[in-house]
Amino acid sequence: MMTNSLIEELKKQNKLSEFFNYWKDKGPVKLPEEKKVLEDLRRLSQSLSMKEGLIMGCFDYRDLSLAFFTENIEEISGYTAEFLKENGIAGVISALHPEDAQEHVEFNNKVLEIFNKASLSEKRTFELSYTLRWLHKFTQEEIWFFTKAKPYLMDDKGNFIYDLHIGFQITNHEHLAGYDWSFSYTKDNGKKIVFKKEDIKPSVSPLLPITKKEMEIALMVAKGMNSGEIAEKLFISKNTVFTHRKKILKKLKAKNTAEMLKILSAYKGE
Repeated sequence: MMTNSLIEELKKQNKLSEFFNYWKDKGPVKLPEEKKVLEDLRRLSQSLSMKEGLIMGCFDYRDLSLAFFTENIEEISGYTAEFLKENGIAGVISALHPEDAQEHVEFNNKVLEIFNKASLSEKRTFELSYTLRWLHKFTQEEIWFFTKAKPYLMDDKGNFIYDLHIGFQITNHEHLAGYDWSFSYTKDNGKKIVFKKEDIKPSVSPLLPITKKEMEIALMVAKGMNSGEIAEKLFISKNTVFTHRKKILKKLKAKNTAEMLKILSAYKGE
């Protein structure tokens, strides 16, 4: 389970990569339409009457706070409005399922990487979709959401001020395996560019019967990292690391860590 101590680690050790550096050296920017944008969002959320299982929110990328969110999220997740207001995006990340938290950070950093290279007109066409799990603060129940997101307010240089996320709770999620994502934008020549998680090729030898995540953990073990260090690095619990390590040993038919590393080394260059 994620804790407030992890929030401090995220901020202090900069583990959200470009997220916490996004506005570095850009200087303070205040737009006159900000107040109206937030008022429009409040009116929109009221007109929707916060239908059951629907949440809305937007991040302020200048300080990674939550500029706006519908407070029905407390009823759904157990996390209070005060907690989210105080901790912003780090608080949201800490409330996600540990396995989804890291993937969500990686996904957003990938979007920002492409976004920063796009023209101003292209940036306005970005659309994101992702499916992830929150963990209820008290019951630890998995709460699945499908979310659509897009840039909502930018400055005249094309820098993110606010984005907007609209999430729909998924009650029938037996067919879902884990975090999923896609995003798209339209180039100035009219061509639509689409990125999907399924298109990313795993960097694991096809001869190895382990997943990309298991390979990542195996490589950390090879570097001498213990389960606690791996858990901290990947934003997952020690128990999850132990489970992955057991699966790796079983899949590779290795009796111990030393044998596992020997088997993996045999695949180098495959």
